[in-house]
Amino acid sequence: MAGTQADPTEQELGADAKVGIGAFFERPSLVMFGLGFAAGMPNQLAGLALAIWLREAGASLALIGLMGLATLTYALKFLWAPLVDRVAIPVLDKALGRRRAWMLLTQIVVIVGLLLMCTRDPALAFTPAGDATAAFIPFAACAVIIALAGATQDIAIDAWRIEVARDANRLGVLTATYQWGYRVAILLSGALPLFVAQSLNGDDYGWLGWAVAFAAMAGFMGLAILSTLLAPRESVAAAPRWEPPADVPDRGYGDYLEWAARLALMGLAACVLAVGLAGKAEPLAWLVGGLYGGTAAMGEALAAKPWGVWQQVGYALLGLSLVVVACLQVPGIKTRPGAYFKAALADPLADFFSRYKELASLILVFICVYRMADFVLNITSTMYLDAGFSKDTIAVAQKFFGAAMSAIGAGLSGWLVLKFGLFRCLVVGAFLQPISNLAFITITLTGPNIPALYVAIGIDNLSGMFAGTCLIMYMSMLTKEGFTATQYAVFSSLYALPGKIITALSGRIVEGAAKASETGWLAAMKPWFNHLPAEAFAAGGTKLGVSGQALAAGYTAFFFYSSIIGIIGIIMALVISRGPARAILEEEKRAEAAAAT
Repeated sequence: MAGTQADPTEQELGADAKVGIGAFFERPSLVMFGLGFAAGMPNQLAGLALAIWLREAGASLALIGLMGLATLTYALKFLWAPLVDRVAIPVLDKALGRRRAWMLLTQIVVIVGLLLMCTRDPALAFTPAGDATAAFIPFAACAVIIALAGATQDIAIDAWRIEVARDANRLGVLTATYQWGYRVAILLSGALPLFVAQSLNGDDYGWLGWAVAFAAMAGFMGLAILSTLLAPRESVAAAPRWEPPADVPDRGYGDYLEWAARLALMGLAACVLAVGLAGKAEPLAWLVGGLYGGTAAMGEALAAKPWGVWQQVGYALLGLSLVVVACLQVPGIKTRPGAYFKAALADPLADFFSRYKELASLILVFICVYRMADFVLNITSTMYLDAGFSKDTIAVAQKFFGAAMSAIGAGLSGWLVLKFGLFRCLVVGAFLQPISNLAFITITLTGPNIPALYVAIGIDNLSGMFAGTCLIMYMSMLTKEGFTATQYAVFSSLYALPGKIITALSGRIVEGAAKASETGWLAAMKPWFNHLPAEAFAAGGTKLGVSGQALAAGYTAFFFYSSIIGIIGIIMALVISRGPARAILEEEKRAEAAAAT
């Protein structure tokens, strides 16, 4: 099978000339918009909006950064995704189906968490220096619960989106409408709490304004519950409840001890992964902080140049290794905990590797590198400020115009997949990402030029969302019935992992290139920017100890670098779209379609 070639006479995967624009307004698509909205709300509320509330209440920046770790649940959700596949919620599972039952439960938890948070004033739980006291624990627990429930809701929504599609041709439409709802939620939950708090509190801190703001967000989660209740039931049967193998005896207390040991190892793996993904010392300082000389020293080591990023890579790999160890069976001994962990995490991966054999590793590499050119662009906001744009100009361009272009990119990808098929669109997206990065050079060449700002942001958001939506469709199609939630959670966590690590290098590359443009091997670039206004890049250059022209050259060199990185994604997209990995997937989808009819 691995050597099978795609038949050019077959209809492209995902393409359907009979499906038109009306598919975006069918019931599943409209419900998917609401569920996308539901997915975006907890993430933003547990992140940016909460950080601003805490800062106004008097929290230190260190504490706010620590609270930001709550959103890492979204990157670690693959650890408990098997529960969403296997565990039936009493009463709800029978009434709603496996996916909608989990959605409804997590949405209720998010609402309760938001309302409980509104009952406490965090300002009363801080010391004069902004550090937390014991009174802050209930508030912090609510934030963590909201993030955990939001990440679990994501698992269930993704599985529902994949399983409810009548065929592969509808998956693109559902994915696009999901992205629309998610972007609306990001805008609403990022802006409305600030407007409400400002209107009630003015420029001074007041608990009431923030409490009303977060209570209003809890009210908007009612749209999530309504969407869940209106959603059609998934078309595939729920995975059966796990039962221990007949030949594995019950060892009583021995099994209890093994359960505790494996769960503790998974908890340790989560802490280690959190350090690798976030570059923060706190999740693991209780264990290894002493080796560094304390939590602060460990944090400085993780942020140090140039070795800090490699420590993060090491922690991320160690965390993944601990997950593998937690799922291994004890050699020569059959135990129920070992059998469960094998079925929960090992079997979904084993299924994927059994279907794609030696091509499975190639597919995983493709997932990791496809969006790398886009992920490294974490310094664009800083570049806008250095170029001389005002904060309000940047906010309008990024939050409103950028969101509109992202929505267009998502809809365009869903529509073009219907017309031309998924693999062609994957290749187009692979080319668009690195090419779009070059649009930012229009800003480094013109300085604070508003048309250039909108051109760069528009092109970047449209191309990034186009490519991202195509990748989501591809990862969705790789999953198999019975393992949908777990496999997709693994894929989605995996594709974000390299980006989270490599972004730590972006600022250093800009600084290094700027210094090299001032007096080093890139000095020939500096004269390109002599025409810039005097204020463009001047303040940022002064902080770095270089001229504004050299800093502009440093940013330009970085955008060239980010485009070159994208060549890897282009090559992998061409390999995946033309080789046997495509043929295997298309054969699977044809077999599923035939079985459904």
